[in-house]
Amino acid sequence: MQANMGMAGEFRCVVKRADGSVKLDTGYQKNLILDQGLDYFGSDDTTYSFNSACVVGTGNSIPKVTQTKLDNAVGYAILAGVDDKKDYDVVRDGNLYKTSRQCKYSIKGLDNANITEVGLASRFSSNTNYSLNTRALIKDSNGNPTTITVLSGEQLDIYYKVWRIFDLTDKTGTFNLLDGVGGSVAYNYKTRPAHVGTSSFANLNLDAMGTINSLSLQLATGDLAAVTSAPTGGGSMSNAKTLSPYVLGSYKRVVTLSLSISVANFAIRSMLVSLPFIGTWQVRFGSVADDSPITKTATQTLSIPIEFSWGRYEGAL
Repeated sequence: MQANMGMAGEFRCVVKRADGSVKLDTGYQKNLILDQGLDYFGSDDTTYSFNSACVVGTGNSIPKVTQTKLDNAVGYAILAGVDDKKDYDVVRDGNLYKTSRQCKYSIKGLDNANITEVGLASRFSSNTNYSLNTRALIKDSNGNPTTITVLSGEQLDIYYKVWRIFDLTDKTGTFNLLDGVGGSVAYNYKTRPAHVGTSSFANLNLDAMGTINSLSLQLATGDLAAVTSAPTGGGSMSNAKTLSPYVLGSYKRVVTLSLSISVANFAIRSMLVSLPFIGTWQVRFGSVADDSPITKTATQTLSIPIEFSWGRYEGAL
C-alpha cells in the first residue's frame, strides 16, 4: 500500500530601512527543492528541521537539483516564526489539497551586501557548514535574475513557504495476505487522505521521517469516509513500528506495523494511519473473492507494510 505527497516552495524577500519602513518587496517567487532536500525527509535526523535556517549569498549560477551549497553564502538567520495554511475548500481546491508552512527569517548586519541567491538549510552551524535543501536566484518583475542591495543598518526579511500537495482521488491496488502456514488470500485496497482541512490531517512541522514514533494507527470496522472525515468503529492500536533503511535518491520509505495477538481482533474493514510529515490516510480492505474484510483473531498477529513517498510538485500553487 502506498501514500504519496508532492512538494514545492516559494520565497519572498523584504528589505526594511533602519526606521522599519519597507524599501523593497519582491513578492513570492518559486524556488527549487534540491535532491539533498528531498533526501533529508527520508533521513533519521531528529535534531534539525528542513527549515532550520535561511542562507543568503552572492552567487549567480543557475539552480540545479544536485547542488548542496549556495555559490557564496554571506549571511543567515535561524527560523523566527511560522504561519500554517491547512484549510480546504472543495470548490476552490477540487482534487488537490494544498497545505503550507510559511517560515520567517530576519537577517541583520549584511552591511552593503549585494544578495542574489537564497535557500533553506538544515544541520546548520555557520555560513560554510550547513546542508542546503532549497535554492533560488532572486528575480525582478520580468523574471530575470537580479540583485538586492542591503545597506548598512537595513534588515532583510525572508518569508519561505514550503508546500505539501496531496491528490485526493482514490488509489487502488491488490495484495496477498499471507496466513503464515503457506496459504494466502487476495485483497483489494483503496487509499484516500482523511481529516483533510483540519489540524488532525498532519502536523506541518518539516521534520524527517526518522521521527516515526509520532506515527498513529487506528483499525476500524467502518468503511471509508469522505476525505474530510475518517472511518469509524474499532480503536487506536498499541503496535510495534519498524522503518526500512532509507536509500538516497529513492524518496520513499516503508513503515511496517506489527499487531500482536491482543489487539484488533475483529473484522477489519479499514485503517487510519497518520505520520506528521506525510499526512493522514485511510485504507479500505476487501477480499477479491467477495469483498469481505480482514478477520483477525486472538491467535493471530498481523503485519501491515505501507510505503510513504514524496517528490517535487511542478503544478500551480
